[in-house]
Amino acid sequence: MPTFPTDHPALRAQLDTQVDLFTQMTRHAVDAAGQIGELNLRMMRQMFDDHIRFGRALAACKDPFQMGAVAMRETQPTVEHLRAWQGELMKVLGAGTATLARDANNGSWQAARGAESYMQRGAAPDGKAAHAPVR
Repeated sequence: MPTFPTDHPALRAQLDTQVDLFTQMTRHAVDAAGQIGELNLRMMRQMFDDHIRFGRALAACKDPFQMGAVAMRETQPTVEHLRAWQGELMKVLGAGTATLARDANNGSWQAARGAESYMQRGAAPDGKAAHAPVR
């Protein structure tokens, strides 16, 4: 079985950096999912209200030839709400993507620095490679 030195401070720092990066990424992903859920819930409620208003407008229409005009008039607010929802969704996704990219960039550089210092000093204190099997 390969040995892996766990008591080396540079290696420990690198692993801690990686864990911190994954923790931050997970936190941001969960926050973005929560924001998207809230946004979708508001949109569903708005669409429900729009559809009720649409149905009432059609039911109140006395002339069947005017139903097309009433339907077109009542569809416009729904489309505007859908467009606003799409804009808000793109803001949430864009902000989440930018935050994840920034954290990944910061974390990867820290992890690379830790790995570089670890490799420059030698992988194992006894001079053997860290992946050398124990005999």
